[in-house]
Amino acid sequence: MDDLINDVSIDGKHSFEDAIIPVNEFQEKYSDRIACLGGMDMNFLASSSPEEIRQRTRWLIETCGVRGRYAIGSGNSIPNYIPVDNYLAMVDEALECQ
Repeated sequence: MDDLINDVSIDGKHSFEDAIIPVNEFQEKYSDRIACLGGMDMNFLASSSPEEIRQRTRWLIETCGVRGRYAIGSGNSIPNYIPVDNYLAMVDEALECQ
């Protein structure tokens, strides 16, 4: 990642999955150099309850948002297997945190 930041000069990274590196761990290491976009693990978004999604959304914003250079979102695109209620819970909770 250091090569991409230093040599290519990327200023943001999207697509985080907890199994690879959770967004909060990535942000602890790089938040002073690069923006983090997303972070809601797709498996979690697909399989959790709307209330669990709300709690995780708030936790991500409170954990990553305080460092700056963070925008909440899914860990990737929103495929058709994501329950609509789960997606809306993430968006609604993010708006509540403003």
